[in-house]
Amino acid sequence: MTTNTNMSIFNKHTDSFTKNVTFKKHLIDKVFWVDTKQVKQNDGYDKDNKVAVYIPKDVNDLSTYINAKNYNGIGWTIQEGDFIIKGDVTETEVTGIKELSKYETFIVKSFSDKDYGSKNMHHFEIKGD
Repeated sequence: MTTNTNMSIFNKHTDSFTKNVTFKKHLIDKVFWVDTKQVKQNDGYDKDNKVAVYIPKDVNDLSTYINAKNYNGIGWTIQEGDFIIKGDVTETEVTGIKELSKYETFIVKSFSDKDYGSKNMHHFEIKGD
């Protein structure tokens, strides 16, 4: 699978002791990122842009990937409500999306693990807006 950028994903983590919520960044080196601009017939571009991201498994290090059900703040995962940003960003941990307002930030709305076909076709698929 061809890639065109890297991506920062901020995973939601709730501390089991303090119950504080933070979002921890992980950089994924090789993704295929597709922006979709919503166009309205009379108004031009809509502010409700969407994104699709494909993470090929054969070219990324998945050794620290954790299934969302088992995510405890160590490593990285993909789950609804996480934040994704095209490229690498300087922030490593935030408490909410407002801290990322200088970037075009998307919220993960759905996630699929595509493990069919040949090994070089296996990938994660993320949809966000």
